[in-house]
Amino acid sequence: MTLHLNPAKVEPSICTRKESSATAGSGYPEVKTTTGGHSIFMMLEQAMIQVEYHGFTDLRLKRVDPFYKELCLIIAEVFVMDKDSAIKINGSNCCVRIVQEVYSQIRHDHVRLVFDNFRNVSQRIFNKKAYLRTALYNAVFEIESHYLNEMTCD
Repeated sequence: MTLHLNPAKVEPSICTRKESSATAGSGYPEVKTTTGGHSIFMMLEQAMIQVEYHGFTDLRLKRVDPFYKELCLIIAEVFVMDKDSAIKINGSNCCVRIVQEVYSQIRHDHVRLVFDNFRNVSQRIFNKKAYLRTALYNAVFEIESHYLNEMTCD
């Protein structure tokens, strides 16, 4: 499986950029699956387990908001990317390997935080996928300070 991302420039000391004959010269890094050929949908199941997806069920509606599945799909997409390729996080190119390590720490509370914050955004977000990818990444680093701030402001 090959996914085409935006052209990325990453320092060779951090990540090596791989190109195949199909993408050579196109400016797009080749992104291969690193999960032994598992599809993104197989990784989606793993991401849903990781974040305890069914815990997001709205008991009144007896269903999970589809937005949570979108977040899990973004997590799964990162996990199938080649570790040596690059991905934009917060407008900067990052090594996928590092982003995968951070994403492996994402749990239920992190996804809930991203959901709540996204719901409260009052400005138009033009690149929602990039915004959510960054929000998931940042949630791992910010969750404790977020809840501490919530407690001190109450």
